[in-house]
Amino acid sequence: MYLGVPFENARRAYYADKTWPLELRKGYTSPTNALLRIPFEEGPYYLFKNSFPLAAHAFTFWVAFLTYFSFAKNKFFFLWVYNDFSYEYIKFGMMTSCFFLASFMAYPFYFTREMVDIWPKERGGHCTWNNNYRQCAKWMLENVDMMGYNYLSGYWGWVRRYGAQYFIGLWVADSLGMFCNNNQAHNSIEVQFPIASESI
Repeated sequence: MYLGVPFENARRAYYADKTWPLELRKGYTSPTNALLRIPFEEGPYYLFKNSFPLAAHAFTFWVAFLTYFSFAKNKFFFLWVYNDFSYEYIKFGMMTSCFFLASFMAYPFYFTREMVDIWPKERGGHCTWNNNYRQCAKWMLENVDMMGYNYLSGYWGWVRRYGAQYFIGLWVADSLGMFCNNNQAHNSIEVQFPIASESI
């Protein structure tokens, strides 16, 4: 879950560097250049600085998606095994619903970065969350009943930038058999009924 953090931090450092006055700029020529220079100039820890939003988002998304998709594949196997519906159509429906459910749960963690870094501060420059991403996530959970819809601001931009790639990668992974549910006969879903379980 931490693999994407250095790349995201390097990308943000590159774009942030362009906003500084000329005398304060580091002179990164690209996100890749920033990724290669930062460990030597700022120290390797800098690439993992403030990684809570990215790590929490990635952990929540992947755990939720893999859990939901495995559950759906286990529950609806009869549609393509016994009823001869096309697996590709069923997979598209299952994967789409699981993807949006997982991303709906995970995106607010990603959005905490924008809330802390960009949202206007209180009078006097005071930050509600003391510039702390974890405090912001805690505040989000406490106020989800009133502010829940606001946490999805920019969601479709995330889908265009990252979500579409995730979806395609997961589709290919399933096509290659990485979500295969080929269990032994006594563990398979088809025989997990009380009578069959007792007779084993």
